[in-house]
Amino acid sequence: MKTFKKILCAAAACAILINSYMPARKQVAADSFRTAGDAVSQITVGWNLGNTFDANGTWITGDDPTSYETAWGNPVTTKAMIDSVREQGFNALRLPVTWSQHIDEHGNVDEKWMARIKEVVDYAYDDGMFVILNVHHDTGEGGDDKVSWIFADTGVYENVKDKYKNLWTDIANEFKDYGDRLMFEGYNEMLDTNNTWNASSNSTAYEAVNNFAQDFVDAVRATGGNNAERNLIVNTYVSSYDQAVLDNFKLPTDSAKDHLIVEVHSYAPWGFTGTTQSVTWTTVHNDFNDSDKSEIDAAAQTLANFSNKLGVPVIVGEFGAECKNNDAEIAKYAEYMVQTMDSHGIKCFYWDNGDFNSGEDADGGYAIFNRNSMTWKTEIVSAMIGAAGTTQTGESEATEATTETTVEETTAETTTAVETTASSEEEQAEETSVFDESQATAVIADAEDDGPAKDYGLVPFVVVDCVLVAAAVALVIVYNVKKNKKHG
Repeated sequence: MKTFKKILCAAAACAILINSYMPARKQVAADSFRTAGDAVSQITVGWNLGNTFDANGTWITGDDPTSYETAWGNPVTTKAMIDSVREQGFNALRLPVTWSQHIDEHGNVDEKWMARIKEVVDYAYDDGMFVILNVHHDTGEGGDDKVSWIFADTGVYENVKDKYKNLWTDIANEFKDYGDRLMFEGYNEMLDTNNTWNASSNSTAYEAVNNFAQDFVDAVRATGGNNAERNLIVNTYVSSYDQAVLDNFKLPTDSAKDHLIVEVHSYAPWGFTGTTQSVTWTTVHNDFNDSDKSEIDAAAQTLANFSNKLGVPVIVGEFGAECKNNDAEIAKYAEYMVQTMDSHGIKCFYWDNGDFNSGEDADGGYAIFNRNSMTWKTEIVSAMIGAAGTTQTGESEATEATTETTVEETTAETTTAVETTASSEEEQAEETSVFDESQATAVIADAEDDGPAKDYGLVPFVVVDCVLVAAAVALVIVYNVKKNKKHG
């Protein structure tokens, strides 16, 4: 009997082990998705994979994704790079993508390009990170070798709205089974046809932005699946928080409740963050001073008021500073920016364009990560990560309810079957068990720490448990038959 009880306990152990190690990027039911507010609250600091998949230009040709990925000077993105981003403490990745040169006239995406984008999304998602996937330089300035086709103009809107909706339908269908750590951003910095920054004097520009925002939400929701409740991000005109822009912004209507986020970008104070040239409207300086802090304070308050007015969370999808051989000062700026915005519930994503400059000759470039040497400007990184006030991972809370519930329920079911079968021999089971409670707890903890992998449904769980329970029942029958024969 001792041998038999060992077999039963081993079966229970296998059930727990297999269920515990089932990949955690499962197909979470959309109705269990975190609200936009909950998701944003769990972001520490985000990082932009800039000047990579957003690279574009009429001079780039062919259908090889890497030709575009590397066109603006960055190397091919690897899993090791994204792992390094996560290891630094960033738990969210914004993935800017320009689709213009990879879609047909109807907005259908080239298969090779889509596959490569999905591959990089998986790098971050499988690391337990939140991921924002967007439409980037399809908006932006026009002219020269630009490939922008989406503008804040009602005439343009009427001409391209179907193509735009089809593009988002294609993207949304590709990613519809992903869990709620994947979010979509409808468009980046949408300008009017005059390339007007900050605020447009044309009221129809705001009307067009609001129309594109509504079409984006409607197109994604229409694809169903997890997209029915996925958190979606819409930007203001040119991602500005100029008061005129905020006043003209209209939040889209949404069939899902509490699943919208508004995004702006902030490179304030520009005299410190964004220019190495003398300009007439600001004072260029390399030190982060009290005046700079005041400008950030004012921006944070403006955005907090805007967020409260709309009743939705706001994020800063881009912030950062050009290197002017002043890393220590940039660290102060990044720390203050993250800390101040975070105090208002606003989370920030650092803009990293891959242009890594350091040392005495450093001039320009927003990168804090050298993707070639895999090294970081740790002073800046540590400052902003520390300012966030937490080191939680997106996955640790994201899968807490789903993973623990699945494992605990499965464990309970399997244990009940074993205990029912072997209750008459309880003392012997305790003496000969090869898998006690402390070991089960350790396995579950290890499984949670492993982080997510591919999306799977509950089928593997059910199949494994049925097989193991059936095996246990079969052993009981065989044992009883032999026992009866022996004593018959």
